[in-house]
Amino acid sequence: MTDQFSAHFPQFVPTGPETDAPVSGLRDVILCATNPAEQTETGEYMDHLPVGALAIARVGGDGRGAMEVDLGRGVVLKRLSSEDADLVMNACAPRGHYFAPIRQFGQRYSLVLDLPADVWEGDRGLAWDPDGVLYDALTMSRLIRDNGFSLQYAARIVDYEDGEQCVVWNPSPGGKTAYRLRRDREWLDAGEADELAALLDALWSADLPPRVRRALWRAEWAGWSAFADAMLPTLVGGLEALLKTRRYELTAMFKVRAAALAVEAGIEGIDEDFCGYIYDGRSDWVHGSEVALFGDAASPQPTEADRRDVLADIAKVQDLLRATCRRAIEDQTFRETFAADASIDARWPA
Repeated sequence: MTDQFSAHFPQFVPTGPETDAPVSGLRDVILCATNPAEQTETGEYMDHLPVGALAIARVGGDGRGAMEVDLGRGVVLKRLSSEDADLVMNACAPRGHYFAPIRQFGQRYSLVLDLPADVWEGDRGLAWDPDGVLYDALTMSRLIRDNGFSLQYAARIVDYEDGEQCVVWNPSPGGKTAYRLRRDREWLDAGEADELAALLDALWSADLPPRVRRALWRAEWAGWSAFADAMLPTLVGGLEALLKTRRYELTAMFKVRAAALAVEAGIEGIDEDFCGYIYDGRSDWVHGSEVALFGDAASPQPTEADRRDVLADIAKVQDLLRATCRRAIEDQTFRETFAADASIDARWPA
């Protein structure tokens, strides 16, 4: 039995188990894992049951959540069976030679896309999420609620009629990790999943200006960094993708326009002074200097509380970029503002 933990593969079957049974089903999935640090025995958990959570009766209400939510274009948010979830996580997890760490977490829920069984035998048999709809659902979910779910457990599950299965992990290196600046709830409840379905429908039907597409990419890419000082320039770059219309007086333009945008978005605590402080932090990193946000000559060794305050400030910038991207997707009139420099200049003079 210990041979199952060996890295020696004397009989390697690259594209399926040893079975002659036909393929009965094909599913592309993104399994969203639980966070061991999350507190799930709280009132918030019961008030915001994750999609797919078991319905649990409680005092003052039935505590029911949605078992699954249709997000459109074949994507469903739900829980895989325990057996399938364990199989996907085991198949996608690194291991060594006679070394297989014990996992301390499990499935929160999964994004699931059913595909025709005959795709497996075609030229796209290994092409995970061929139309990018699962990836859209994952990235747009962060515009609904900040989360650290990633492509770490993204895979294609092949089901055979005799019960055998094959799991092909997604080989793309991008998006395998996602980091958060907060410690609050990250899962979607039923109402938020419905918001995600509406946002995806708007995304898939909208003709987004290039500025908005660049901002969306930066909003997602920023969360791939484990370091807040490296994340900040990408977030600021996302806002500049939306707001910059000339190549001079960049700091002044950012301060005025980002602050005005925050007022429209209802993000508190962002004024021109705050935007100047943030832009200085961005410039420190971009130009190779020590990022002074995390300490200065008067306080070269910031306390943990100081660091938390800075992370909260950077989180405000992230909130502003995400809120603006979401509104641009959902609101055509607002979106059209970003179609030309002149309309940006007229709406936010600087």
